[in-house]
Amino acid sequence: MLKCKAFSDAGFEKHCFTTRLGGVSEGYLYSMNLSFSREEKENVLKNYDIIKNAVGFSGNFFLTNQEHTDTVKQASAVNGFYICDTPVDGLYTDKQNVCLCVFVADCVPVLIADTEKRCVAAVHSGWRGTKQKITRNAISEMVSKYGASPENMIAAIGPCIGGCCYEVGSDVYDGFSAPEFFTKKQNGKYMLDLNAANKSVLKAAGIPNENIFVSGECTFCKSDLYYSHRATNGRRGNLAAMIEL
Repeated sequence: MLKCKAFSDAGFEKHCFTTRLGGVSEGYLYSMNLSFSREEKENVLKNYDIIKNAVGFSGNFFLTNQEHTDTVKQASAVNGFYICDTPVDGLYTDKQNVCLCVFVADCVPVLIADTEKRCVAAVHSGWRGTKQKITRNAISEMVSKYGASPENMIAAIGPCIGGCCYEVGSDVYDGFSAPEFFTKKQNGKYMLDLNAANKSVLKAAGIPNENIFVSGECTFCKSDLYYSHRATNGRRGNLAAMIEL
Protein backbone atom coordinates (compact mmCIF):
# COMPACT_ATOMS: atom_id res chain seq x y z
CA MET A 1 0.00 0.00 0.00
CA LEU A 2 1.00 3.62 -0.46
CA LYS A 3 0.75 6.44 2.06
CA CYS A 4 1.33 10.17 1.76
CA LYS A 5 3.95 11.49 4.19
CA ALA A 6 2.28 14.90 4.37
CA PHE A 7 -0.92 13.29 5.64
CA SER A 8 0.92 11.29 8.30
CA ASP A 9 2.93 14.35 9.35
CA ALA A 10 -0.31 16.32 9.76
CA GLY A 11 -1.81 13.67 12.04
CA PHE A 12 -3.86 11.81 9.44
CA GLU A 13 -1.95 8.56 9.86
CA LYS A 14 -4.93 6.32 9.08
CA HIS A 15 -5.02 6.51 5.30
CA CYS A 16 -3.76 4.54 2.31
CA PHE A 17 -3.92 3.83 -1.39
CA THR A 18 -3.98 0.07 -1.79
CA THR A 19 -2.10 -2.03 -4.32
CA ARG A 20 -3.16 -5.42 -5.65
CA LEU A 21 -0.64 -7.21 -3.42
CA GLY A 22 -0.92 -8.79 0.02
CA GLY A 23 -4.44 -10.23 -0.03
CA VAL A 24 -6.11 -13.63 -0.40
CA SER A 25 -7.97 -13.23 -3.71
CA GLU A 26 -6.95 -15.60 -6.50
CA GLY A 27 -6.75 -15.82 -10.27
CA TYR A 28 -7.12 -12.56 -12.19
CA LEU A 29 -8.23 -10.94 -8.92
CA TYR A 30 -4.83 -11.61 -7.35
CA SER A 31 -4.66 -10.64 -4.57
CA MET A 32 -6.02 -7.60 -2.67
CA ASN A 33 -9.39 -7.16 -4.37
CA LEU A 34 -11.66 -4.88 -2.33
CA SER A 35 -14.82 -5.09 -4.45
CA PHE A 36 -17.71 -7.12 -3.03
CA SER A 37 -19.28 -7.45 -6.48
CA ARG A 38 -16.38 -9.35 -8.06
CA GLU A 39 -15.91 -12.43 -5.86
CA GLU A 40 -17.07 -14.29 -2.79
CA LYS A 41 -17.69 -12.05 0.20
CA GLU A 42 -15.46 -14.17 2.46
CA ASN A 43 -12.28 -13.34 0.56
CA VAL A 44 -13.10 -9.64 0.36
CA LEU A 45 -13.73 -9.46 4.11
CA LYS A 46 -10.35 -11.10 4.73
CA ASN A 47 -8.71 -8.49 2.52
CA TYR A 48 -10.35 -5.65 4.44
CA ASP A 49 -9.20 -7.23 7.68
CA ILE A 50 -5.61 -7.32 6.42
CA ILE A 51 -5.78 -3.62 5.47
CA LYS A 52 -7.44 -2.75 8.77
CA ASN A 53 -4.68 -4.38 10.79
CA ALA A 54 -1.90 -2.93 8.66
CA VAL A 55 -3.10 0.68 8.83
CA GLY A 56 -4.96 0.72 12.15
CA PHE A 57 -8.46 1.36 10.82
CA SER A 58 -11.39 0.91 13.22
CA GLY A 59 -13.15 -1.69 11.07
CA ASN A 60 -16.06 0.63 10.29
CA PHE A 61 -16.07 1.14 6.51
CA PHE A 62 -18.28 3.58 4.58
CA LEU A 63 -18.28 2.58 0.90
CA THR A 64 -19.33 4.44 -2.24
CA ASN A 65 -21.74 3.19 -4.89
CA GLN A 66 -19.91 4.58 -7.91
CA GLU A 67 -21.43 5.49 -11.26
CA HIS A 68 -19.07 8.26 -12.48
CA THR A 69 -21.24 11.01 -11.02
CA ASP A 70 -20.23 14.30 -9.41
CA THR A 71 -22.22 13.39 -6.27
CA VAL A 72 -20.57 13.48 -2.85
CA LYS A 73 -22.14 12.33 0.42
CA GLN A 74 -21.55 13.08 4.08
CA ALA A 75 -20.59 9.88 5.88
CA SER A 76 -22.10 9.24 9.29
CA ALA A 77 -21.11 6.80 12.02
CA VAL A 78 -21.40 3.14 11.01
CA ASN A 79 -20.87 -0.23 12.62
CA GLY A 80 -19.07 -2.58 10.26
CA PHE A 81 -19.74 -2.03 6.56
CA TYR A 82 -22.10 0.44 4.93
CA ILE A 83 -22.52 0.72 1.14
CA CYS A 84 -24.36 3.75 -0.22
CA ASP A 85 -27.71 2.79 -1.73
CA THR A 86 -27.68 5.61 -4.30
CA PRO A 87 -24.96 6.67 -6.79
CA VAL A 88 -22.14 8.38 -4.89
CA ASP A 89 -18.55 8.94 -6.06
CA GLY A 90 -17.17 10.94 -3.14
CA LEU A 91 -17.42 10.92 0.65
CA TYR A 92 -16.57 13.39 3.40
CA THR A 93 -16.84 13.38 7.19
CA ASP A 94 -15.72 14.92 10.46
CA LYS A 95 -16.62 11.79 12.43
CA GLN A 96 -13.96 9.63 14.01
CA ASN A 97 -13.74 5.89 13.44
CA VAL A 98 -15.41 6.03 10.01
CA CYS A 99 -13.18 4.84 7.19
CA LEU A 100 -14.12 6.44 3.87
CA CYS A 101 -13.55 4.12 0.89
CA VAL A 102 -13.58 4.89 -2.83
CA PHE A 103 -12.58 2.43 -5.56
CA VAL A 104 -10.47 2.64 -8.69
CA ALA A 105 -8.76 0.55 -11.35
CA ASP A 106 -7.31 3.32 -13.58
CA CYS A 107 -9.52 6.23 -12.44
CA VAL A 108 -8.11 8.84 -10.07
CA PRO A 109 -8.36 8.40 -6.28
CA VAL A 110 -8.09 11.64 -4.29
CA LEU A 111 -7.80 12.09 -0.52
CA ILE A 112 -8.37 15.50 1.07
CA ALA A 113 -7.92 16.64 4.68
CA ASP A 114 -8.36 19.96 6.49
CA THR A 115 -5.56 20.32 9.03
CA GLU A 116 -7.45 22.84 11.19
CA LYS A 117 -11.07 21.63 11.21
CA ARG A 118 -10.01 17.95 11.12
CA CYS A 119 -12.34 16.73 8.42
CA VAL A 120 -11.52 14.46 5.48
CA ALA A 121 -12.78 13.38 2.07
CA ALA A 122 -12.18 10.55 -0.39
CA VAL A 123 -13.11 10.95 -4.05
CA HIS A 124 -13.26 8.75 -7.16
CA SER A 125 -12.58 10.91 -10.22
CA GLY A 126 -12.50 9.31 -13.66
CA TRP A 127 -12.64 11.47 -16.78
CA ARG A 128 -16.32 12.19 -16.19
CA GLY A 129 -15.79 13.10 -12.55
CA THR A 130 -12.79 15.21 -13.47
CA LYS A 131 -14.78 17.02 -16.15
CA GLN A 132 -17.56 17.65 -13.60
CA LYS A 133 -15.01 18.74 -10.95
CA ILE A 134 -16.16 16.31 -8.29
CA THR A 135 -13.22 17.15 -6.01
CA ARG A 136 -14.39 20.78 -5.99
CA ASN A 137 -17.79 19.54 -4.84
CA ALA A 138 -16.21 17.65 -1.95
CA ILE A 139 -14.19 20.70 -0.92
CA SER A 140 -17.29 22.93 -1.10
CA GLU A 141 -19.20 20.56 1.15
CA MET A 142 -16.36 20.49 3.71
CA VAL A 143 -16.37 24.29 3.74
CA SER A 144 -20.16 24.47 4.04
CA LYS A 145 -20.67 21.72 6.62
CA TYR A 146 -17.58 22.08 8.80
CA GLY A 147 -16.25 25.60 8.25
CA ALA A 148 -13.14 24.19 6.57
CA SER A 149 -10.84 26.38 4.47
CA PRO A 150 -9.12 25.22 1.26
CA GLU A 151 -5.92 27.02 2.24
CA ASN A 152 -5.70 24.68 5.26
CA MET A 153 -6.28 21.54 3.20
CA ILE A 154 -3.85 18.96 1.91
CA ALA A 155 -4.66 16.64 -0.98
CA ALA A 156 -3.12 13.44 -2.31
CA ILE A 157 -3.71 12.08 -5.81
CA GLY A 158 -3.08 8.34 -5.81
CA PRO A 159 -2.06 5.85 -8.51
CA CYS A 160 -4.12 6.09 -11.70
CA ILE A 161 -3.67 5.63 -15.42
CA GLY A 162 -1.07 8.15 -16.56
CA GLY A 163 -0.95 10.53 -19.46
CA CYS A 164 1.57 8.11 -20.94
CA CYS A 165 -1.12 5.45 -21.42
CA TYR A 166 -4.58 7.01 -21.32
CA GLU A 167 -5.71 7.28 -24.93
CA VAL A 168 -9.18 8.75 -25.49
CA GLY A 169 -11.32 9.78 -28.43
CA SER A 170 -12.81 13.06 -29.54
CA ASP A 171 -15.92 12.33 -27.45
CA VAL A 172 -13.87 12.79 -24.28
CA TYR A 173 -11.84 15.70 -25.66
CA ASP A 174 -14.94 17.58 -26.78
CA GLY A 175 -16.50 17.29 -23.35
CA PHE A 176 -13.67 19.11 -21.56
CA SER A 177 -13.30 22.87 -21.30
CA ALA A 178 -9.55 22.46 -20.65
CA PRO A 179 -7.73 21.19 -23.76
CA GLU A 180 -4.33 21.79 -22.16
CA PHE A 181 -4.51 18.37 -20.51
CA PHE A 182 -4.67 16.58 -23.87
CA THR A 183 -1.97 15.72 -26.38
CA LYS A 184 -3.23 14.97 -29.88
CA LYS A 185 -1.90 11.87 -31.65
CA GLN A 186 -1.36 11.26 -35.34
CA ASN A 187 -4.25 8.78 -35.35
CA GLY A 188 -6.68 11.53 -34.39
CA LYS A 189 -7.00 10.41 -30.78
CA TYR A 190 -5.68 12.08 -27.65
CA MET A 191 -3.63 11.29 -24.56
CA LEU A 192 -5.29 12.66 -21.42
CA ASP A 193 -3.31 13.58 -18.28
CA LEU A 194 -5.79 12.99 -15.47
CA ASN A 195 -3.15 13.74 -12.81
CA ALA A 196 -2.64 17.26 -14.13
CA ALA A 197 -6.35 17.80 -14.69
CA ASN A 198 -7.26 16.82 -11.13
CA LYS A 199 -4.44 18.88 -9.66
CA SER A 200 -5.77 21.86 -11.59
CA VAL A 201 -9.27 21.35 -10.12
CA LEU A 202 -7.84 21.18 -6.60
CA LYS A 203 -5.80 24.35 -7.12
CA ALA A 204 -8.77 26.20 -8.61
CA ALA A 205 -10.80 25.21 -5.53
CA GLY A 206 -8.22 26.99 -3.36
CA ILE A 207 -5.83 24.30 -2.14
CA PRO A 208 -2.26 25.67 -2.34
CA ASN A 209 -0.03 24.05 -4.94
CA GLU A 210 2.50 23.05 -2.29
CA ASN A 211 -0.26 21.17 -0.42
CA ILE A 212 -1.11 18.89 -3.35
CA PHE A 213 0.82 15.64 -3.65
CA VAL A 214 0.74 13.44 -6.74
CA SER A 215 1.81 9.79 -6.68
CA GLY A 216 2.56 9.69 -10.40
CA GLU A 217 2.30 5.90 -10.41
CA CYS A 218 0.63 4.65 -13.61
CA THR A 219 -1.76 1.74 -13.04
CA PHE A 220 -1.54 0.68 -16.71
CA CYS A 221 2.27 0.68 -16.79
CA LYS A 222 2.39 -1.20 -13.49
CA SER A 223 -0.59 -3.53 -13.83
CA ASP A 224 1.39 -6.16 -11.91
CA LEU A 225 1.23 -3.85 -8.89
CA TYR A 226 -2.13 -2.16 -9.47
CA TYR A 227 -5.43 -3.26 -10.98
CA SER A 228 -5.87 -1.68 -14.41
CA HIS A 229 -9.17 -1.93 -16.26
CA ARG A 230 -7.59 -1.10 -19.59
CA ALA A 231 -4.54 -3.30 -19.25
CA THR A 232 -6.66 -6.36 -18.46
CA ASN A 233 -9.76 -5.64 -20.60
CA GLY A 234 -11.85 -5.45 -17.44
CA ARG A 235 -10.63 -8.67 -15.81
CA ARG A 236 -9.51 -7.14 -12.55
CA GLY A 237 -10.33 -6.34 -8.96
CA ASN A 238 -10.68 -2.95 -7.30
CA LEU A 239 -8.09 -0.84 -5.53
CA ALA A 240 -9.23 1.52 -2.78
CA ALA A 241 -8.32 4.91 -1.40
CA MET A 242 -9.14 5.01 2.31
CA ILE A 243 -8.98 7.57 5.08
CA GLU A 244 -10.25 7.73 8.66
CA LEU A 245 -10.08 10.25 11.48
